[in-house]
Amino acid sequence: MMRLHLCLMMALTVFAPGAPALHAQNVRPMVDDLARNWRRGDAGSIASAAARSGVAVEIDGDRHGPLNTRQVSAVLRRLFEERETLQVRPGMAKIVEGSPERAFGEVVWTARLRGTTEPQRSTVFLAFTLENARWRITEIRVLK
Repeated sequence: MMRLHLCLMMALTVFAPGAPALHAQNVRPMVDDLARNWRRGDAGSIASAAARSGVAVEIDGDRHGPLNTRQVSAVLRRLFEERETLQVRPGMAKIVEGSPERAFGEVVWTARLRGTTEPQRSTVFLAFTLENARWRITEIRVLK
């Protein structure tokens, strides 16, 4: 009986008006995962998280998109080939209420152009939308 009571209380908490939906999970794991893939230069894994509508990409003020998964992968692959990653650190991650549900995150990226010794610090801004209970990337901006 106690177990049933506990289940009913949990259900009321989850499905009560104003309660967050189960699928509106924390976006932090997604930002952390993307930071790991960014550190490895894994353009394919990053691109595989693209939203169905595509991803707007901005690098050094050059805007593209919305791009499909293959195009995002190609743009990021070229970016990683041009730079040597020194450090990647996940930054803020925040869900924004609304419909469709959206979220934002940042990754701090320190890299240098291949063949140079001068490190450059950039902030990688990420925008997400919730699709089928999964966070998907809608925008990647690399800002100096």
